Amino acid sequence: MRYCGMCGRSLATHDRERERRRVSVLFIDLMGFSTLTHDLDPEDLRDLADEVLTVVAGVIDDYDGYVDAFRGDGLIAVFGAPHSHPDDPYRAVVAAAAALRAIEAIGASRALDLRGRAGVTTGMVVAGSIGSGRVREYTVMGSVVNLASRLETAAAAGQVLVGHETFEATRHRLTYERVDDLRLPGFPSIKRGYAFVADRERRTDPYRSLPFIGRQAELAALDAALARVRACGRAEQLWLVAEAGAGKTRLLREFAERCDRSTTSLVWLAASRVDEPGNDRLDWAALAEQLLNVRASDDERARLQQAQAQLARYLPNDARWQRLILGSLGLVPTPSWTRLERRKLDRTMLAWRDLLVAFSRAQGERALVVVYESEGYAPRIEQFVTLLAEADAPLLLVRPSRGRDLPAEATTMTLPPLSPDDSMRLLGLVVDPVFATAARTLVEQVGGVPASIFELARALAITQDTNVSSSLVSLLQARLDCFEPPARRLLAVAALSGEDCWDGLLTAMVPDAALHLAALRQADVLVNESVSEIPGQGAYRFRSELLRRAVLQMISFADRPDLHLRIATWLEQHAPLPFSVRIAQHFEKGGATDAAYAHYLAAAGEAVSDGDRQRAERLYGVLAQLDVGASAQAQSALAHAEAALAWNDWDTAMRELQRAKAIMQRCEPDHCVVMRAALHRLERDVSTIEPALSVAS
Repeated sequence: MRYCGMCGRSLATHDRERERRRVSVLFIDLMGFSTLTHDLDPEDLRDLADEVLTVVAGVIDDYDGYVDAFRGDGLIAVFGAPHSHPDDPYRAVVAAAAALRAIEAIGASRALDLRGRAGVTTGMVVAGSIGSGRVREYTVMGSVVNLASRLETAAAAGQVLVGHETFEATRHRLTYERVDDLRLPGFPSIKRGYAFVADRERRTDPYRSLPFIGRQAELAALDAALARVRACGRAEQLWLVAEAGAGKTRLLREFAERCDRSTTSLVWLAASRVDEPGNDRLDWAALAEQLLNVRASDDERARLQQAQAQLARYLPNDARWQRLILGSLGLVPTPSWTRLERRKLDRTMLAWRDLLVAFSRAQGERALVVVYESEGYAPRIEQFVTLLAEADAPLLLVRPSRGRDLPAEATTMTLPPLSPDDSMRLLGLVVDPVFATAARTLVEQVGGVPASIFELARALAITQDTNVSSSLVSLLQARLDCFEPPARRLLAVAALSGEDCWDGLLTAMVPDAALHLAALRQADVLVNESVSEIPGQGAYRFRSELLRRAVLQMISFADRPDLHLRIATWLEQHAPLPFSVRIAQHFEKGGATDAAYAHYLAAAGEAVSDGDRQRAERLYGVLAQLDVGASAQAQSALAHAEAALAWNDWDTAMRELQRAKAIMQRCEPDHCVVMRAALHRLERDVSTIEPALSVAS
């Protein structure tokens, strides 16, 4: 089965090869769940646990995390695998806090003192599918996972306890209290954690006041869509597709500010808060504030009067619809319906749909832009959005999305990355000019995603005692996640190959390499070399050494030896003699030291022929340290001695001959016949040269 039996989503995205990834791991558990619910019937207990875990998993999905496993009355979630964001540590902590609030809300709805606790850590793991045959699961493994579990166990009720690296990555955005004297089994050296207190960025967006940069073509496309809606008088649904952090919301806010308010209104649809039990419903109160000017801060009587006055204006002849809307806001009792009056569609949704249509027509043919942001699947909300999309009214329904599981007939508009110049302009607004020169290369590597540029600004601005490299690793990892697994495999081969690689090598290593290579070139990750050192082979290199190192960090240590061997074998067949050292290094890293020995020895001989003594001495030193058999060690010592004689270096020649003689004593006699003859010949040469040297001195 290649597709999920519940939602139809392709499961191939999780069947990935092993990668080393920097992730944030979240453990969430219910406290005293069994004791708290011991009076419940087993079926009621099961339903409660299912509701809690479903809601918590929904919270994880809202922050684009990955639920790795359910564990009894808790779960394990990962942020940074199988895909990354520049701010995964931040997402993990705020998702944990939101999940704990959701647990408490569910308990309150059932008159239970239901509490949870959470632990979060950040660091390197190995991510990929484990298992065999048909039973394979995507997961992450490493000490980071175990530490998150220990922190969750040490946390108090309702507390999110984070480790040091998570704290360092988020302390400029989140507020913490230090927790000392921790005792974490398996981690005796870790005595300190940090308890999450508040999200400073939730109260204010530090970048909202910045000037809007670029996106003129996208604004023009939105203008054109609005003009079509106004001309035809019917609803149109437009999907704005881009990865998280690309600036979808900021683009729509800029579009709203540019619109002529006399002919266009913009309304934001929002799901209920994630800390309430269940989020498969719209926030009617937020919608009422935008359409009816009913403020949540007013008392109930004032809100009722304001809502009644506005409903009388927009729906003057629909008393039942008015009562339904007032009931959804909790201002009047919700009306009940007889069996004959019940319908498949929720009448409350119909009432709100008609209100939106009436609102759009309140002043002539006033166009209405409706924005709905949601990544998770919420059937009831989707039903309401479908009603709006079918309305016979000038509604432009804009749906920001990451492009996953879109309907086949969806009308889409893709939001590309910012250009390098626009990216530098944006970075210049938030970082000290002293970093401008160093930042340009980094900006090119984070891919023109505004959220990544802001994270880069934070990484450049923080003090020396923080882990800057970890922040940059997360940024570059998020950039690499934009590519399909085969393309990332191709990058791994290119990174291990060295400063440059060749199209023949990539084609031999990765199926359909040409297709993925074209995508990497278009993204300016790999660039063509003007000259290739291997005849008949096109050469490529990374645009940035920083990005190549980020790729290297993601390659599993277990996968590296095989890749090195395959690279060495290809080079052995296609590369000229000057590549001997490079071939030898790949064989050595792949564990094939005998093959490495032969190429190092050939390279040393080439250096002697070229008169490059310094290079030859260095290679003979490598050969002396290589873990090979006695015969090979003796052979390299003899070769070194012969080269030393050619350089008139009598001391080195004597030392290497003595070393060769000692090594040959450990060899089988039949294996040393030729080498003993060479040894005797060189000893005669030394005895001939030594008197001449004495006379000359």
